[in-house]
Amino acid sequence: MGRSNLRRTTIAAAAPALVFLGFVTGLQRPFPPIAGGVPDPAAVELGRLLFFDPVLSADGTLSCAHCHRPDRALADGLRTARGRGGRALPRNTPTLYNAAFKDRLMWDRRAGSLEAQVRIPLFGADEMAADPARLAARLDAIPEYRRRFDRVFGEGGASVDRVSRAIAAFERTLLSQDSRFDRYAAGDRGALSRSERRGLTIFRSLNTRCFECHRLPTFDAPLAMGIGVPSGDPGVGGAGGTPAQTGFFGVPSLRNVGATAPYMHDGSLATLEDVVDFYREGGGRAHGAEPGRVHEHVRPFAIRDEEAADLVAFLRSLGDERARPRVPERVPSGLPVLEERP
Repeated sequence: MGRSNLRRTTIAAAAPALVFLGFVTGLQRPFPPIAGGVPDPAAVELGRLLFFDPVLSADGTLSCAHCHRPDRALADGLRTARGRGGRALPRNTPTLYNAAFKDRLMWDRRAGSLEAQVRIPLFGADEMAADPARLAARLDAIPEYRRRFDRVFGEGGASVDRVSRAIAAFERTLLSQDSRFDRYAAGDRGALSRSERRGLTIFRSLNTRCFECHRLPTFDAPLAMGIGVPSGDPGVGGAGGTPAQTGFFGVPSLRNVGATAPYMHDGSLATLEDVVDFYREGGGRAHGAEPGRVHEHVRPFAIRDEEAADLVAFLRSLGDERARPRVPERVPSGLPVLEERP
């Protein structure tokens, strides 16, 4: 999918420049505490092995890493995820970077913790399709896993609870907090280019209102919102929410957004340029969405094409993959490990 064919808006007022006083930018914010606390290193290593091991899936072909690929910023680069047997799933794979800071996970916000989130794809019939009754026995039959589970959690070997706790511990280490934007926010004016600084000003302006839903420092918000992507997916409203939340989805983080295309819950927007164009036109309002299904802040705004390019440049400055996990050379099951793409 190429650039969106949405109508371009070409009239805008110039955005004011940022003002600096010494090294003070006013952009630094403390990150929230990691939900569940800082994990034990032995639990993290066990979780890393499980994350990359296809033994968790019913047929031994899928691992967590098949959808959350280290070489794709812990997303997968596909319009929608692929499940068991290569079956296309209905939603785009979100990155796991900074999932440790989220109060609720999944596009429809149905998971209240990383541990709960782990179990959704693990036992989903169209995804890894593991059998809860057999999973622990399968892992306990592998001596290395039995030893590791006993070392981390005490005697008793593997269990569904321990599997989800170990993988969640690993996922809590996947943090993205040192992008060029962060260095700029800390006072390094040279960390961002002029174009990126102009884009930051546009991002924070009352014209675009990007900052109201993608808040510092995580660049997301603990909210379910409707922006009117015309997919027909009920979202939060179909996962235990109210009928008024039909078509609402969790607000994704913009951290590493330059590496996680395509975008939106259905992967329908191929590039960041497409995303900016979508919002320039007022989101779903330009596609016939009911007004009540689109948040009041999602309204058409006027910026020049060169300003849109600056905004995209700023979004790309949010990349930091220093916590990119190392793919194991082998996993205890002996099954083939995911190969990274060039």
